[in-house]
Parts: sequence; C-alpha cells; structure tokens
Amino acid sequence: MKIAYKHLLRFIKDKPEIKELSDKLFQLGHEHEINDFIFDMEFTPNRGDCLSLMGLIRDLNVFYKTDTDIPIYQGKFSPTSLNFVNQAPEKCPLISFLNIEISGSISAYKDYLEDYFHDLKLNKNNFFTDISNYVAYEMGQPTHSYDYSKIGKDITLLENHENREFNTLLGNSINLFGSDLVFTSENKIINLSGVIGGNDTACNKETKHALIECAYFTPESIIGKSVKYNLHSDASHKFERGTDPDCHEKVLRRFIQIVNDHANITKLELYEYTATNTKQIRLDFDLNKVNNILGTNISSDDYKKYLQKLGFDVDKKIEVPSYRSDINHQNDLAEEIARVIGYDNILTSSIKISQRQKKLPQAFDNNLRNFLTCHGFNEVVNFPFTTPAIEKNNKSITVDNPLDSNRSYIRTSLKDSLLSNLVFNENRQKDSIKFFEISDIYTFDEVLKKEKRLGIIISGKRGHNHKEFSMKLDKNYFVELFETIDFDISKHIIQIDRKEINSKIKNPIFFIELKADELYD
Repeated sequence: MKIAYKHLLRFIKDKPEIKELSDKLFQLGHEHEINDFIFDMEFTPNRGDCLSLMGLIRDLNVFYKTDTDIPIYQGKFSPTSLNFVNQAPEKCPLISFLNIEISGSISAYKDYLEDYFHDLKLNKNNFFTDISNYVAYEMGQPTHSYDYSKIGKDITLLENHENREFNTLLGNSINLFGSDLVFTSENKIINLSGVIGGNDTACNKETKHALIECAYFTPESIIGKSVKYNLHSDASHKFERGTDPDCHEKVLRRFIQIVNDHANITKLELYEYTATNTKQIRLDFDLNKVNNILGTNISSDDYKKYLQKLGFDVDKKIEVPSYRSDINHQNDLAEEIARVIGYDNILTSSIKISQRQKKLPQAFDNNLRNFLTCHGFNEVVNFPFTTPAIEKNNKSITVDNPLDSNRSYIRTSLKDSLLSNLVFNENRQKDSIKFFEISDIYTFDEVLKKEKRLGIIISGKRGHNHKEFSMKLDKNYFVELFETIDFDISKHIIQIDRKEINSKIKNPIFFIELKADELYD
C-alpha cells in the first residue's frame, strides 16, 4: 500500500523529516520503501488496522503529537425502507447502507481530495466512487457505491454455490464457482462481496443518487477470493487482514461530510444491520508478566502511558480497541511495548560461544550450508539434467536413454537452474532472492571428470528486517559476505542480463559459481 509522506504530516504536529518518520515506522514494524516521498508499505497479515492514514497515525502517536480529529457529519439520519436480507450473518455480522442523493453541480475537489489522486498518481472515476476510495485510504474501511437507480427493490447477501456469470465493474465477465459470498438484487449478482462490485449497478459521472454499502466481513470469508478470480483489489486486501467492526457510523459520517464539501445533499437515509455485538477483549494488567517476557524493568506508569498512546483503555483491566484484532493475550501486549521501546534498545545479555573459524574447513558441504543459511540464504536442489538448447558445450555428457527426451544432457553449470529458480519465485511476488546450490558437475574431455560446485544467485532486497528492508542485493553484498571467511569473491561475480529471462522485475541479478576446492583450507 502506498502512503504519501505529506498526507501523514497533516496529522502530525511535530512535522518530522521523512528519514526520521521512516525510522519510526520501521521501529514500529511497518516495513517500507521510499520513492518520491511516497511510502510503499508492506504489512503483516494481522495488522489490517494500519492499512490507512489513520491507522499509521494511531501507531505514530507514541512518538509524536498527532491530531486525528477529522471533520465528520454531525446531523441526524432518516430511516430507509431498504429491503435487505442477510443469509450469511456469521460471515457478515455487521452492515450499514447509506441512501444519499445530491442535486446540482459538483464543485472542484478540495485540496485533501485532489491531493490524494495527484500525489499517488491515481485515476479519478466518478464522484461517489472517488470518495469511497479516498475514505478507504484515510480510514481503512472499504465502502462500495451502487447507483441507486440501477438496483432492485431488494438486496440479499448469500453464499453462492452455483456456477454463475458475473460482470465486474472492470468490464470483464467471470464465472463464479464453488462457494462465494455475494450480494444479489432481483436474483442477479451485483457484487462479489469484499472484492469487487458489478458493472451493471456501478456509479458513473452522471450518478446523483447512490447507495453506499459499509460492511464487516470476517477475514476468512474473503481470503483467497481475489486470487481465485485474479481480481486484486484494495478492498479485498483490507478485508483479508481484518477491518474495524465498530467504525461504520464514523466512516459513513466522514463519507457524508466529503460529499457535503462538494455538493448539495437532498436525501440522507441510513439502514443498519447487526447480527451480533462485537466481542470486547479485556486483558489483565500484568506488568510482571510483560517484563518477564521482554527481560525489561518497565515502570507501571510507563507501561500504562505506552498502551494509552496506542489507543488502549487502561484501568484495572486493559481494554483492547476494536480495530486491534491481533491483540489476544499478554505476549501481544509485550510485543506492543517492544515496538515502542525498540527491539534494538532492549538490553541484551552476552553469551560465550567458540570463535568461528575464518576459513571454511574440509567438511565443505555442511559448513558451507550453515554459513549461507545463517545469512538468510535458501538451498535449492535442482534436476541434474538439462536441455540441448542450454548445453552446447562439447564437453557435456548426453544420456542415451533419458527419462525426459527434452532433458538429455547432464549440466555443466548451475547457472541456468538457479535462474529458473529465480524466475519461478519472482513470478510469485518474492522480492528477496538469495539461493544457493551445491552439486556435482560432470564433463567429458577424453576422461570423465567430476567437480563439486557452489552456485549462488541474488536479487532484490537484502532482507525483510528493519535494517535491510530498503537495501538492495548487489556486488558489495557478495564481497562483504565472503570477507567474513577471508575469501576474495570479487573476481567471480557476474551480473546476469535480464534479457536472458522472462520476468517483469527490474532488480539486478548477480551470480557466482565456484569449484569447491577454491574454498578449502
């Protein structure tokens, strides 16, 4: 998810420089890269609460004076006569519908809304959809806008188990199969719940009357649906990680306020459905337990202050905010305190270990594996046979009766196998490639010759920890790595031209291949 630096600054009174803010985000566990003053954030699956401006500001409140008092509509709603039937209350226990109508022309977008599209280089769609997208960016709760004139008199939420065609708002048609949570109207699917709406009921630039859906879906009911149909949406990304079940009224009031900033509202009606009350989690105030987990000696006052700044209500019990679905026990509270203090700032106790030898000993394979895996590498084991197109070396050995006629040669290099591993992983969105292979290579030049080889390939990020996340794998990384065993690797490093492979990733690729005895004592 991309978050603009200047958008965060609106809510931070201290106005930190981007480097300082980046360091604080890393300390809080929010890994990212920075491109043109845009934070490209990566979030763990259990921190859906931070997939928004307000979510990050809530966390940054432990370091800065923040202001999250955004303008919301303060008026009253009229009830709506919407005929809604929920046949899947266990998967969608809370949902609201806002019936809103405007008249006249829509004014030019105010700065906060215009900046959202300009700074993040996003395309505008139509008035109601634009506001829906902005509210999700600002508050973390997706909403969906239907053109009121295009929906029927009833809306039903149900689990679809039939093979049915669905026209998405992207203009393409998909065949739904298996079990999917969908909204229907007059027995026609109008929305693949939590993923994407339908084209037949979508708003357009002429829409003046809209129905805004604001729902809480259990993450497990949405997970996998976007992958299943190859429909990657911002909404599914948020719902899969969990949204705040108690935010709907505030979100819709914010939505109305933005509409009111740009147009004349002539109708406001609200429908609310609640199948069950949200569970309030309360944990014991057990500071001794937290200190024992972390090995710290935090005072009661500091513990209480840290939690309150993160949005927890603290008295005799600790009340977990509704948006923190990841907090369930004392270990989770300890992790919160560790983030605030900074893992690097928690005092460590030294232990004595035998000094590692600088040179790798004769027990080559196991010691080399340990060395590389300790530095974040993954070992691969590849098929020893390859294609004639790759093996053009006249020293390569052919197999007279191969298991696979397309792989009739024995490899004379590890390079192409490791390149295939790289492409396979890059095509699955892996952004840190650190692979090695140890294998025997056979050649024939008057006599059969066997050599043990080490092949290593790297590309992308150095690692996913806070120190290495924004650092790239390059030649210097190889050199620094092998300097720890007193071996000069520089003359063996080659950079592979990406024209050799089929991948859309642009990160440089570096490769080395060594004879095993070059690393022996």
